[in-house]
Amino acid sequence: MSSNILTLRKLSQNGTQTSILQTVRDFTSISRSGIVQKTHLPHAATSRAVAALLQNNTVIETKLADTSGPRRKRGISLNPEKGFCIAVEYSAIGLEAIALNTAYQKIAENKASIDLKNLPQNEKILKIISFLEKFKNSISLSDEKCLGIAIVDPGIIDTDQRISIYCSTLENWENVPLANLIEMKFAIPVTLINTSMAKIRALDRLEIQGSHDNLMYIEYGNGIGCGLKLAGNYISGQNNLAGELGHIRVTDKPVCCRCGGIGCLEAVAALPALKNHAISIINESTDSVLNKKNKISGLAVLEATAYGDRLASHIIDEAFDYLARAVAAIANVVNPEIIVFDWLIGTAGNQAVSTLMRSLQKNILSTHWNNTKICISKIDSFIGPLGGAANIIDKALEH
Repeated sequence: MSSNILTLRKLSQNGTQTSILQTVRDFTSISRSGIVQKTHLPHAATSRAVAALLQNNTVIETKLADTSGPRRKRGISLNPEKGFCIAVEYSAIGLEAIALNTAYQKIAENKASIDLKNLPQNEKILKIISFLEKFKNSISLSDEKCLGIAIVDPGIIDTDQRISIYCSTLENWENVPLANLIEMKFAIPVTLINTSMAKIRALDRLEIQGSHDNLMYIEYGNGIGCGLKLAGNYISGQNNLAGELGHIRVTDKPVCCRCGGIGCLEAVAALPALKNHAISIINESTDSVLNKKNKISGLAVLEATAYGDRLASHIIDEAFDYLARAVAAIANVVNPEIIVFDWLIGTAGNQAVSTLMRSLQKNILSTHWNNTKICISKIDSFIGPLGGAANIIDKALEH
């Protein structure tokens, strides 16, 4: 690893402060006695650490904000004005960026629809950096307050070398040192995180709020991935290669995947696969709403299914059955408390979701199924950047 890599700014000075800051994050507006109860730290150590955090403006105190217990008490919260961070996610169809303050509150967002898929590598890099620069300049806060920038990559990454190794949804995207290029450009610490890991962090931190220690998140779109949290720890695997759910072989059909494999889940169930399947059989149903579209897309197939289109429903039923089999295989191994699907799954409508659930029940062991909650995420935009930014603040709270 290069010795020139910039270090993320820390908000915690020691382990006691870390425990307190993480508790304040998870139980905002919590009193000193509440912190002691949650962390089991001594009262004296807690009081000293909270006083130090108040003195350097890392936390703020509000009268009567803690409403737990028989009487209201002063509540401790993260200070939203202590700093901020930026995260940008790129994909085949565009860019999304978000900025969060140190209380995990959104202060800015932007997106751009750009066809990045087939652009030469250098052009992709220039467009990403240009988009990021414009977004950063739109935030009326000084760079000194920026904890860091997160780069959310849709493919396989090397976090030690900070290189994007390969992406099945982007052409000409191999061994790209994007994190280093951005850090040199802006002189702000940069972290690289893959999409599945970013999205499960966003889901866990901002939607289910850390309520489950064993979690599966199923990323669905142009690719298919799986984020895992087991025994309270996010699972990235050796060399950060965990989560490639889309490249499990689910069929013997000779369907080529962009990874070079045959019969991969992504090749038969991701959005591009839905589009290709619809185009190949569109002439079989003249009354399909897809016949009336100038351009068929995977999203259009999902939406047509929700309206009861028979051709689209046939495609989705098959795709969701493949998806369910792959998800069930992982669930049978790791036994999660909760499985959360990407919000896009819900756009197929209640009947298609019911079909997915039936297939999951058929393929997941009954001992697991009876104790597993399954739902669809409500976060319908910026989930990758949200997770990337949350990851930076999480790391800033650590000593």
